[in-house]
Amino acid sequence: MLLLILQILLVTAAGAPKEVVPRTELAHPCPRSISRQVRKQVEKEILKPAERAGIKEWPEGCPLAPARDLWAGQEKHKSRKRSTTGMWTCGYCQKVFKSEHYLDLHLERHHMDETPAGGVCLADYCEIFDACHPEVTRRGKSDPAPSCNNETMLLQRRRCEDSLAKCLPPDQEESRKLHAKLSRHFCQMMDCRIRAERHKEQNHEMMPVVVLLILVVLLGFIAFSLTVCCVDYSDDF
Repeated sequence: MLLLILQILLVTAAGAPKEVVPRTELAHPCPRSISRQVRKQVEKEILKPAERAGIKEWPEGCPLAPARDLWAGQEKHKSRKRSTTGMWTCGYCQKVFKSEHYLDLHLERHHMDETPAGGVCLADYCEIFDACHPEVTRRGKSDPAPSCNNETMLLQRRRCEDSLAKCLPPDQEESRKLHAKLSRHFCQMMDCRIRAERHKEQNHEMMPVVVLLILVVLLGFIAFSLTVCCVDYSDDF
């Protein structure tokens, strides 16, 4: 009888739904994930071309200067072990965390003194680089384009032009050409209709790749099926 009661209790405990504990979210208003996406674009589209153009120092008021990046220093002090656990380590105090999210929480709570005074949140510039939706970037740009508002785009276009003027003054010889190029490529493209067409072009570019992958998988399946049939046929003899 006692054994039966224990079995019932075990079954009940196993079948009871487990309480889901929500993870603690970051409190700082500057989103780190979006800032990471923008940082990649800034390095690729602005910092490296500027370095090739011979620009080694950034004007004091430049919001995209690496020294003003709010999270850049902390990002450099994060490392991940190449193992099955994939644990993350804080470079300031060597504490270990099970995910990047909890390392970010730790950095926010204990190492904010390592951020620059008056640091710039790169996420505020995400619209300029079409990087406000990192989940779309991870899945690929074949998804429908996020909603767009022309008033917001107009404000961001002004921010784009203002940032370029501060970082790459058009009245200086070494930065004039790069300023004009980036203005055409980013600021002047900030229009909902233009952006929608860009997304459509990117979707069309993705289609041949998707079709090719499907064909490769299909051919692999056919080859595997033929091999299995041949082996089974040979076993009959």
